[in-house]
This record gives sequence, C-alpha cells and structure tokens, in this order.
Amino acid sequence: MSQVNNPQFPLVLRQNRNSFNSGYGKYYTERAQVKTISTRGLCDHMASHQSIYSRDVIEGVITKMRNCLVELLSEGNPVKLDGLGTLDPMVESTKNGISERDILEGKYNPQNQIAGIHIRFLPEGTQDDKLTSRVFKDKCSFTTLGVLEPVDLTPQETDPKKKDWGYKTVPLDVWVAEHSIQSNDDNGDGNG
Repeated sequence: MSQVNNPQFPLVLRQNRNSFNSGYGKYYTERAQVKTISTRGLCDHMASHQSIYSRDVIEGVITKMRNCLVELLSEGNPVKLDGLGTLDPMVESTKNGISERDILEGKYNPQNQIAGIHIRFLPEGTQDDKLTSRVFKDKCSFTTLGVLEPVDLTPQETDPKKKDWGYKTVPLDVWVAEHSIQSNDDNGDGNG
C-alpha cells in the first residue's frame, strides 16, 4: 500500500432545504461519503508506516484488543486508550422505572429494567491530542469535492407524489460556473 504524501479530508456542500429552518437555502459543509476503513485496512495502513511489524502481527494484536475490549466493557469497566480516549459503558434504563414496592417484593430484574448499554467515547483532552475540538481541525488538510445536488431516483411508473431522492456530487468549479450563468440570466444582463 502506497503512502499518501498529502492526505486530504474530503468535503461536500449541501443546501439546507428545510423551509422551517433558519438556515434554509444556505449551504453547509459536511464530510463526503467515504468508505469505512476495515480492521485489515487499518493494519495495512499501520504496516505501511515503516513498521517493524507486519500486517498479520498488527491484525493479531488488534483482534485480541477488540476481544478484550468487549470483555472488559461487558463487565462495566471503562477502558482508557492513552492518547485516544476512554470507552465508557453507560446504562440506558427503561422509561417506566420500577417502584420501591416492586423492589421490596423481589420483582426487580435488570434484564427488564435496562433498555440498552451504550458505549460512550470520551476523547482524550491533552493539549496536543484534542480529537474533537477546533484544535484537531488544524491537523486536517481539506479538499472540497463539490456540491451535493438532489437527484430524483423515482421510477417513472411510481406515483409522482412519492419521490425518492438521492444526491450526486457536482464538482465545485462546475457548480460555480453553472450557477454564475444562472445568476447572470436571472439578473437580466443578457450574457447567458
């Protein structure tokens, strides 16, 4: 796997089309849809950084770490990964709760009182490694791929009231050129 000399964080612009929102009509930056890196992909990436460890060794360590994390979290233990953050299991109780009387009568059963267990990630906040702050933004290099434009994906034989929308990414320079022409036409300058 080759090293990328100038890694870029891919961005797109999406127009707010919610007419009930104060940002209606404005464009907002978001991360472009990219594929999720698998464990194998992460291991290949780590091995490509002139590591003395092969992908197989790294993958073995990560697999063992994943199994141990699940075990420790299922025992209610928060797990801190130095330099990254803490994984913290949190209990989500059912909405109804249980009365004092039912507890005293032995009717308490955690399986019935717990709706779920959520794993909360708390990033480490050291000065150099803030992962979810404006400081982390300075570690990124951005590239804007384009503007997301809605595309009607509804088959022609479908009820026209039931639209199925998707999006296509129009390269930013193409989008600017198209909208500049439209803007000039809308202003009636006759140059379009």
